[in-house]
Amino acid sequence: MLHLTHHDQFTILAIDPGLHHIGLSVYKVQANPPSILSISAFTLHSHRVVDTSGLDDDDYIERVRIRHSMLRAFKGVVIDVMPDIAVSESPFFDRRKPGSFAILTEVMTGLFDTVVEVNPLIRFSTIAPQSVKQVLGVAGQKGKEVVIEAMAGFTEITDALDVDLNDLDEHGVDATGVGFAYYRTKSGLFPDKQK
Repeated sequence: MLHLTHHDQFTILAIDPGLHHIGLSVYKVQANPPSILSISAFTLHSHRVVDTSGLDDDDYIERVRIRHSMLRAFKGVVIDVMPDIAVSESPFFDRRKPGSFAILTEVMTGLFDTVVEVNPLIRFSTIAPQSVKQVLGVAGQKGKEVVIEAMAGFTEITDALDVDLNDLDEHGVDATGVGFAYYRTKSGLFPDKQK
């Protein structure tokens, strides 16, 4: 069950991790009875983040510079939101892109370290991509459209979300799915999937 001592309402920061795009979704949640009060979703894009790292491309590979800049932007979000819980989709190994697992692992370590640096009392958790799809009822299916269609069937999401699902990019959609799956699982509302 999802309980935080002395909290009637709390904030979940859901994360779809990536090197070039970090999807984020901020859930305001009521604990008892469990309900979603509001959801705000957006994406950090590396090409829009100002690089203040001071890291020179001659001395560092581009990946290090981008990761550093994205984590600084993520830190600003964590400071602004100050969540009670941060939950990220866990890295997965794709045999078609084996190098992406290493990069996602680096990013995940950076996300965790950033959250702890801001406030070590923020609980950091992960949820497997398969679990997210299972909660949404689309296990084994691929594509943003499938996920959006499934999420559109949950009035808990559509009523609370501050934008239309179709206006979110794939990273914002995925972060919203991560937050919803975590909320439903930890609130004891899944596997009984009432829409």
